[in-house]
Amino acid sequence: MDKIVFERRILPEEERRYFTVPFQVPESVDRMKITYEYPRFETVRDGDAVLRREINIIDLALNAPGGEYVGASGSDRTEIEIAPTGSSQGYTAVPVTAGEWEIIVGAYKVAPGGVTVRYTVEFTEKQLRRYQGDLHIHTTASDGTLTTQEVVDLARQHHLDFVFITNHNNYSENECLPRPRDMTVVPGTEWTHYMGHANFLGVRRPYRNPFCVNTREEARAQILEARERGATIVYNHPFCAPECGWKWGFDIAPFDAVEIWNGPLMLNNENTACLEWWHDQLCEGHRIAVIGGSDFHRPGPLMLPGIPCTCLYAMSRSAEDLLSAVRGGHAYIKMDPGSPDLEVHAGQGILGDCVEAGTQVTAEFTHLRSGDLIRTITDTDSRDTVCPEGTVSMQVRFSAPARFVRFEVLRSLKTALPPMRVLVSNPVYFDPES
Repeated sequence: MDKIVFERRILPEEERRYFTVPFQVPESVDRMKITYEYPRFETVRDGDAVLRREINIIDLALNAPGGEYVGASGSDRTEIEIAPTGSSQGYTAVPVTAGEWEIIVGAYKVAPGGVTVRYTVEFTEKQLRRYQGDLHIHTTASDGTLTTQEVVDLARQHHLDFVFITNHNNYSENECLPRPRDMTVVPGTEWTHYMGHANFLGVRRPYRNPFCVNTREEARAQILEARERGATIVYNHPFCAPECGWKWGFDIAPFDAVEIWNGPLMLNNENTACLEWWHDQLCEGHRIAVIGGSDFHRPGPLMLPGIPCTCLYAMSRSAEDLLSAVRGGHAYIKMDPGSPDLEVHAGQGILGDCVEAGTQVTAEFTHLRSGDLIRTITDTDSRDTVCPEGTVSMQVRFSAPARFVRFEVLRSLKTALPPMRVLVSNPVYFDPES
């Protein structure tokens, strides 16, 4: 954590005036804490009594770059925190962008000799971390049975870091989403049509006209409008037949990711068909990012936020960084929050990146169990590694010629059933020109 310290001498003639003190925020800051101190009181003796008298009152407020007002706390607090995932009371949750910020000084009361105010700004740098959550959740705003706050409370119980609210064909609830400081709640809309469903993620209002369209041209225009408004486009459960599969075709408009794991188990035919389609696309040289989503509507057996759970490697828990990780394929999907975890390094690359051919890929698995099967998959073959008795973690390395390499973990959840997938990763791609 880096910090800067600066002072401002306030003169008596500046009393009852407002002015700004600029300071610079560096690149790649996740959050910042601002504290300030000055002699607010003095102690005086009055006969046998000792009195504490207020001699200075200095108010605090803040501007972001460009003079954008962030908030104010007066003089009652001497410490505030600013972050895109939740700022101190009285301050808007905003990204800590690089550039010139301004302390707004309110010189409410100044001692006759003036006062020196000392400011300390501490920066927490962005750092690539794993965040787990759910990108596909419904509430009472459409056909879910829980309010958004109830969903957030339930997700918190299951150790999720983020939830995306994706109600059918409406974005009314996006105007009043809760902003808890320990979880990121991201607006979204599931555009729901007889010909398929798509999530428009990260924007409050992804389209201006009503959701209903009747032609392929109108559907394309709706998707493109959402994209132009900044939405990340995900085609949901595309092989869910016959009711809600994606019948528009994948070439109707650009998209950012495909939901290959919908609902609790990868075992069902729709998810398996999507996984097989995706693998064939990878073998043909296409690079398609994939995610999972619970499609949560109501609590039930294996029906909770985070089943399945999408794990994103992002530079922060802000909506912008989480969505960047979705688009970049910096993700893997696991059956629930307690299933195995994965960290992949390929030189300077991670899941979703394209690296030089021949780069060694190292996959670190944790939260494994005895008998788990780790599958290493490329465009030409797959290799299985069985976890011996007592295994809780394992490292797998890969460096053979291939278009890509991706990983799965299979586990026998019941003795009578064959092993099923409890983890599916995005690939590391290899540059064919290198």
